[in-house]
Amino acid sequence: MRHILIIGKNSYIGESVKKWLERYPKDYHVEIAGSVNGVWKKTDFSKFDTVIDSAGIAHINHITEDMRELFYSVNTDLSIEIAAWAKEHGVSYFIFFSSMNVYGDCCGYITDRRKTNPTSFYGDSKLQGDMGIQKLAGKGFKVASLRPPFVYGKDCSGNYRGISRIAKRTPVFPDYKNKKSMIYIDNLCEFVRMIIDDRASGCFTPQNKELVSTADLVREIVKCSKRKIWFPRMFNWAVRYAAKRIKLFRRAFADDCYDLSLSDYYGFKYCLVDFDESIRRTEG
Repeated sequence: MRHILIIGKNSYIGESVKKWLERYPKDYHVEIAGSVNGVWKKTDFSKFDTVIDSAGIAHINHITEDMRELFYSVNTDLSIEIAAWAKEHGVSYFIFFSSMNVYGDCCGYITDRRKTNPTSFYGDSKLQGDMGIQKLAGKGFKVASLRPPFVYGKDCSGNYRGISRIAKRTPVFPDYKNKKSMIYIDNLCEFVRMIIDDRASGCFTPQNKELVSTADLVREIVKCSKRKIWFPRMFNWAVRYAAKRIKLFRRAFADDCYDLSLSDYYGFKYCLVDFDESIRRTEG
């Protein structure tokens, strides 16, 4: 049996991983601890062979320069401190939730996971935490850094919620064929379970086995709400123009994906739910 401690109480990913692993009570004993004000230090790490750090700052709509120090203190310094503490107290396996943003906030089409290029202090704070934790790896202490793309699922906050609201209100949406990487929460949790069993180390870029456009996502959400939307292509030139100049359009319509070959772990067996079904489950 694996004894697993998750740092990130009340975090969407942390709580989801806990619930997922608890489906297998004969294989995993799971506890979760908070990350605020050093409360995690009150937990006896020596009882666990695996620690998962899902704590961090991510979903803030308006990031301003005065938040820089906060991002680095949490996403970099705290994460490295937790990993060092885990190593010191005999933990043999550490999983860190990094981010696709280490490749840029709108990263284009990624074909080499080694070529990082953060374009914001959120992405850089995650990368610095990632690199600092990797330096701790060695004999008796394996480290896995996960760099997932757009994570979504039932009750998930962040970008999905905004797109869902738009899909349920707008009568028209451009049928623009960009490429986005996404990962449904159940698929991500299953990936975590599989690498725990394998004690796999290094940097990982899991995603759904389908690349989709923003229009594909809106189309599936609309099907769930039984609405009809017109998807014209005649204005795609304007979308392309705006995506190069306006941040909001760039986030929505620029390519932001991993090549599927970078995510083909276990023959994609961790992708238990396909894209269409995942949207139906997310929309409830």
